[in-house]
Amino acid sequence: MTKVITRRAAGLNSPAKLNRRFNLKFFNLGLLAVIIALGFYYLIGVSDLTVKGFALQELKTQASYLAADNLSQKEEIDKLQSYYALSAQAPQLDMVAVDNIEYLAAAPSVVAKK
Repeated sequence: MTKVITRRAAGLNSPAKLNRRFNLKFFNLGLLAVIIALGFYYLIGVSDLTVKGFALQELKTQASYLAADNLSQKEEIDKLQSYYALSAQAPQLDMVAVDNIEYLAAAPSVVAKK
C-alpha cells in the first residue's frame, strides 16, 4: 500500500519554513517605502502645479496689460490719422485743403462689359 504524506507530516506548515518563503516584516517595510515614495512624488507634483499656476496667472495679467496697451496705441494711431488731425496739419505742411470736389460722370454705355 502507498503511504500518503501530508503537509504537516512533511513539515511544510512549520513557522520556520513559512518565514523563509514570505517574510511579513520585509513586505511591510517595502510597502511603507513605496507609500513614502508615492507621497513624495505626489508632493513634488502638487508643488510643480502650484508654481505653474502662479506663472500662468502672471502671464495672463501681462497679456491683459499688453492688450490694453495695444488698444490705446491703435486709438492713438487712428486719432493721428483722422481727417481733423490731418486738416489741422495741412497749412503747416504747405498743403491746400480741398474745397470743391467734382466727380466724373460716365454714360452707361461707356462701362466695360464682359
